[in-house]
Amino acid sequence: MLLAVMFFTRGVEKASSWAGVLGTSLAIVGMVVTILTSWWRQHAAAAAPATSEALAQAAEVLASRVAEQWQREAEARSLNDPDPMPVRWTLSDDALMDHEEHIAPAPVAFTGCSDRMPELVGEFRKLHRRRLVIVGGPGSGKTTLAVQLVLQLLVDPRPGDPVPVLLSMVSWDPDVQPRVQDWLTDQLNQTYPALSAFSRDTARRLAERGRVLPVLDGLDELPERRRPQVITALNRSLPRDGGVILTSRIAEYTGAVGRSDVLTAAAVVRPELMTRDEVADYLAARLPRQPDPSWQKVLAALREGTAGALSAVAAAPLGLWLLRTVHIDARQDPEALIDIDQYPDPRSIQTHLLTELIPAVLQSRPQRVDDEDSLRPKRSHDPDDVRRWLTSLAIELRDAGSRDWRWWHLARHTFTPRQFDLVGGLTVGLVIGLAFGLAFGLAFGLAFGLGIGLGIGLMGWMAGGGAAGLTAEPAEISWRVRGRSKELRFRLVGGLVGGLVIGMRFGLVFGLVFGLVVELIAFSTSVDTEQRTTSPVTSVRNAQRHQAVFGLVGGLAVGLAVGGAAGLAAGLEEGDLVIGLASWLAVGLLRMPFDSASTAFHLAVGLRAVQGQLPWRVMGFLDDAYRLGLLRVVGPVYQFRHAELQDHLAPLHPSPAVVAADLAIPS
Repeated sequence: MLLAVMFFTRGVEKASSWAGVLGTSLAIVGMVVTILTSWWRQHAAAAAPATSEALAQAAEVLASRVAEQWQREAEARSLNDPDPMPVRWTLSDDALMDHEEHIAPAPVAFTGCSDRMPELVGEFRKLHRRRLVIVGGPGSGKTTLAVQLVLQLLVDPRPGDPVPVLLSMVSWDPDVQPRVQDWLTDQLNQTYPALSAFSRDTARRLAERGRVLPVLDGLDELPERRRPQVITALNRSLPRDGGVILTSRIAEYTGAVGRSDVLTAAAVVRPELMTRDEVADYLAARLPRQPDPSWQKVLAALREGTAGALSAVAAAPLGLWLLRTVHIDARQDPEALIDIDQYPDPRSIQTHLLTELIPAVLQSRPQRVDDEDSLRPKRSHDPDDVRRWLTSLAIELRDAGSRDWRWWHLARHTFTPRQFDLVGGLTVGLVIGLAFGLAFGLAFGLAFGLGIGLGIGLMGWMAGGGAAGLTAEPAEISWRVRGRSKELRFRLVGGLVGGLVIGMRFGLVFGLVFGLVVELIAFSTSVDTEQRTTSPVTSVRNAQRHQAVFGLVGGLAVGLAVGGAAGLAAGLEEGDLVIGLASWLAVGLLRMPFDSASTAFHLAVGLRAVQGQLPWRVMGFLDDAYRLGLLRVVGPVYQFRHAELQDHLAPLHPSPAVVAADLAIPS
């Protein structure tokens, strides 16, 4: 109607101009409607509450993911190669436990051995509320027992059993999240993204309804003031019949209990020393039937009690694992270890074993030649490089007061916000300058394009909150189609409809392509039930894909819209193409770094690599360190396999009293 009025009153030229303006406006509105419609569909689906049937399915998916995760971890730790260590567990002091009648049928008895896990799980199931605290000294097998319990509970489930989920509790702050269910919800969503495919609140409802058994590793790794707060929070927030498994060094747990209260209705178990014969038998089972003379002497000395400090070291799981890894797997002569003059005390032997650990695993697990052996690294490494890079990692964790290495925290441990603004602004400004130089160089000259682009890049980074990347969390993205074909068809139809509207101004081909791209991006950010457990490597890859996809799509949408409008206003036939392309490249590349954990991470890696502290391909190296058995994986987090290795590489300079306590063999 308006165009008809303009045609009869103002002429053909004005009507044509208004038609262009209206067409552009309608196309931009169509773009916005398409994007908002996709967002609303995804938000509405995620916000729908999970049904009881869906919760049951989600629990099955969670159990499957947990079993897959920790079976792989058990293989990496060689827990069953060929059999678990025979570590015996027994009840700890009464002062650390609740009244007997609250724990289990009197008299309370909890004994078992790590190489007979069905019996230990049977003891656990006898507890009234299935609450257990595992305490012990450094390297005494606390986390290993927790992993074994998780796997055995999943292998032999009982009707109504909750799903055991092992989590590092370093990130739990009861001041921020007083209820364990709130913290548990965050951890489940982060580590097991497939749960959100059922509903956004699936993880919360699983936690609230007692469908998850929290297995909380590392109370001793929390700040001292927070440990009693955690015990108090568990006592207050766990339901009456809610179970929990907790691990801690014994001194730290004793101190926390003294400042708060015992964990209600929880049995507390501690390890016993392995006997001389158990140690010798374990080592002999991993040697040839006829060991060489050196090993014959060492085994005889262990059995006879004449092995000196080696007997004390090998009686604990950490020392026995180190002895096996360094002197059996790497085929080093062990005879010197029973020489009291060369190794007079346990500390000297443990220091030797930790020092030799890195070259030993590199020798015993060389670079793999195919994809069949998952325990071998993908690349060969120099021992000195590995030690230097892991030492840098250990120092970072020590200074941060943590045992958990999160890749998205590397930048905040490397830059101050002002430094990050400067480095990020210059880097992105250079990239934008090159983009503008290529786009505008044909029409206005390369120098002009570079200058404009560098200025826009710097100002855009500063004004757009580039430093927010220091605190950004990683994002998820998935292109899996299996099991999601119905959702994919629904989104493709929506993309076609939206594309037809956009095509009224920019052409049918562009409109359809744009509409489909928007819907496919929305599809990629919706989570599916087949999505694997998050690992550090997959977390980085997902963040990179998310960053690239949304940066380029945002640039495409805004750039072509702005370019089209500017070209129309200028009245240039080539204006739409030239300015639209420039805006697409500039805005797309400029948008990618904003609030991006991935960009911040790569900037930090670049600086650390130049300084020689980390390799350029840091995630590939860390994955190899995991395959070598030097690191372990807990969801998207890396940890040193043993805290003692981290402390060996980055000493805390403790007092003599602390040194003596750390060297004590658990009893």
